[in-house]
Amino acid sequence: MKQILLLIGVAMFFCLEACHEKTVGYLITENASYDPDTMYVRKTPDPQLDWFRIENKAPWKSLALQGYEGTELIYFYVESVTYEGPLSEAAGEEAAQNFMKNLSVRSGGALEYPFENDAVPGTYKVSIRLTNPGYSHVLQDAMKIIVTE
Repeated sequence: MKQILLLIGVAMFFCLEACHEKTVGYLITENASYDPDTMYVRKTPDPQLDWFRIENKAPWKSLALQGYEGTELIYFYVESVTYEGPLSEAAGEEAAQNFMKNLSVRSGGALEYPFENDAVPGTYKVSIRLTNPGYSHVLQDAMKIIVTE
């Protein structure tokens, strides 16, 4: 009788252990970064440097994020934006929120900002969230976007 109870106990242990879900896949972001990690947005585009952008109203774009590895599909989100510049703290937060509304992330983590925009001149630091099935990580201040007149 003891052997049967012991066998049932061992069987229940293995059954419960087998039912525990394990997260499949991985996400490694230790070396993730943008190169270059600074993007310039000119409110008044330069006719020589930005002629193609002016003609096509092409958005300002960064290169894709590099140095990350993980199980596909990896999704990218703008986690937060902070503002550094001459505005007060409250006005800076408002400028950052407005900037974030217009900022989008494309495949590979490339950032895109519209050609025609109402961004306040200053420096914006963008944090990006990478997410895949079972994992998520935020890259704090991954990209610096400088808006100039």
